[in-house]
Amino acid sequence: MTNDVEKATILVADDEFSVRDIISRRLTEEGYECAVACDGTDALKKLNAREFGLALLDIKMPGKLGTDVLEQIQIKCPDTAAIMITAVNDVETAITSLKMGAYDYIVKPVNLNTLVVSVERALDKRRLILENREYRLHLEEKVKEQAEKIRDSFLNSIASLANALEANDRYTSGHSQRVTEMAVAIARELSMSEDEIEKIRLAGLLHDIGKIGVRESVLNKPGRLTDEEYREVMAHPEIGERILSPVVGDMEILKMVRHHHERYDGNGYPDGLSGEEVSEETAVVAVVEACSDMSSAEGKEKLSQGARILAVADAYDAMTSDRPYRRAMSLQDACAEMENGRGRQFAPVVVDAFLRILHGTAEYKGRAVAVATPSQGR
Repeated sequence: MTNDVEKATILVADDEFSVRDIISRRLTEEGYECAVACDGTDALKKLNAREFGLALLDIKMPGKLGTDVLEQIQIKCPDTAAIMITAVNDVETAITSLKMGAYDYIVKPVNLNTLVVSVERALDKRRLILENREYRLHLEEKVKEQAEKIRDSFLNSIASLANALEANDRYTSGHSQRVTEMAVAIARELSMSEDEIEKIRLAGLLHDIGKIGVRESVLNKPGRLTDEEYREVMAHPEIGERILSPVVGDMEILKMVRHHHERYDGNGYPDGLSGEEVSEETAVVAVVEACSDMSSAEGKEKLSQGARILAVADAYDAMTSDRPYRRAMSLQDACAEMENGRGRQFAPVVVDAFLRILHGTAEYKGRAVAVATPSQGR
């Protein structure tokens, strides 16, 4: 007999005092803790008050029948095993009880030795069911945990590869980390949730991974890019999405990687999405148009807030870093470009949050008035 069986608590429900007294005494001698109930209503009250490993239920009791109690056990106490006690003429009802989920039935007058064996088997089956359930639960958790470790390991490898590529290029070294820090700061300034911020953090670290597919001679070209070379650079967000899609199941993160070079006015790449907010009236018109021409629905897709944030953080770091084709801008000039691109290249609410952050730092010294054409960056 296992320790679990020895410690099991059993409810004995029978309207005959002598029956429940004899049964509970014998089971107590076997090492079980017993509680008694004089009818079905009393049994349900005790079942609701505490957990029992097993319930011994007389089928014919005043008020609620043993089958009524069994039905409630299946609903409210599914981990409680049940054995039915029946008179000889109740055998058909007892068999019906087995179909309802009872483990066994005992015919009156009760043979105590037979009862003890049945109780042991019922509790042993219950223990095996609970252990199997716990094993499956832990197995699922372990599989999930292992899958997360594999995923994290792969993502860390990709991030390390991206960092290694940046480290070999003095122009972009630390770019992804700086973009990530700025993007997270903007997200916090906009009071985004921790879950959203975590997605932005991951997308920021991985946003340029697609540049693995761009020739180094193109990335480091000191002069103006040809149209063919520029198309090659423009492909890196799509390449990044394809690299990450097997291990990143979150579409928001993948879309941020894909869309970090989109523009608020819809003139960015690779999809030409717009980030412009629409009024309720414009939205209604858009819905009507979409219903009449479903082919236009894809074109109505808007940039996510995360993609808008990455676009600002990425462009700012590109502008304030030395690149093969130009020297870094001053902080004031870069911020002036941000203001100039507000509502065109960049989402106004993101630019405003970004500037509030910079105004709160010691390195930003006032606002410049001279502006240049906003840079797309590479």
